[in-house]
Amino acid sequence: MSVMTEALERISIYCELSEPDRPREEIEKKLSFFPFQLSDEAYEFYQWAGAPVGMMWPDDDDGSYSNSTYSCALERFFESVSDLIHFVSIEEAKGYYSPSFHDPKYLQFVSYENGSLFIAGSETKVENSPVLQLEECDPSLWFPSLTNMMLAIAESLETVGTIWPAPSIEDYGTNKYHEKIQKQWQVMEAIAQKYGSPTASILTN
Repeated sequence: MSVMTEALERISIYCELSEPDRPREEIEKKLSFFPFQLSDEAYEFYQWAGAPVGMMWPDDDDGSYSNSTYSCALERFFESVSDLIHFVSIEEAKGYYSPSFHDPKYLQFVSYENGSLFIAGSETKVENSPVLQLEECDPSLWFPSLTNMMLAIAESLETVGTIWPAPSIEDYGTNKYHEKIQKQWQVMEAIAQKYGSPTASILTN
């Protein structure tokens, strides 16, 4: 069992992520627009049922999400901020891919209010590759590998119960609310650092 499989199995306890249902060949075909290879861990991630797939806003979308084909098990943790954080599917990454805008070996993986995270491609087959943040075309390390990022997500779910702290609404605005939020973020920061995040962040800063 790969470490990525172990991480995804741990995550699957908390959301509708399940065993791979797409062959690697299908993922490689969808990535034919990308002139580099992804790491083995990235291909494995996209094979799992519940990994991001489809288009949030298809070409025929009328703005009501009624024509959305997008689904992603991890998005369920972003109910209150779903418009700010988004796991990018391969179909969406194809539309966003712009070699003239940034280094062509980076594939967009997460978008959020302040920027994007990318998986680094490779000219040769590799087992792991870093997750990078690109701001103004300048890459900085986010996690040393996609597997490490998934391990951080798994441990956050096991320890805090989420990857985006949001205590009960009845506590909102109270000292108890703020203390709970602060404690949860501190725990998540420690987890992110444990798995090699220089920013001590799992998804956004």
